[in-house]
Amino acid sequence: MKRVPVHVVTGAPGPGKSALMARLTKERSEWAALSPRACPCCVGRVELQVMLARVLREQRPERILVELTDADHLRALERVLAEWPLGQYIAPGRNLVLPADAGVRAEDLEAF
Repeated sequence: MKRVPVHVVTGAPGPGKSALMARLTKERSEWAALSPRACPCCVGRVELQVMLARVLREQRPERILVELTDADHLRALERVLAEWPLGQYIAPGRNLVLPADAGVRAEDLEAF
């Protein structure tokens, strides 16, 4: 089974992360974007797991972008994504950090 790459999008507060994710999913309709309401490695851990399972099952995306509002939690989120059972269906992709990666294109991520 091919694992789906997951790219975590972090950066300063504001609409930049959501705008980048919207642009990339517009470029590639077979990609999915998730914006958990709570920190996806702490309080929102179960929410993220359910969101990922649902999108994998229903949409079968080629890639997934996950918004992380607090970059301090990136390592913890990466551990959550690697845990069973999700770890067998998804693979870590390149992390995107705004503003440095604001101009990234879909083609740039497909190498990962």
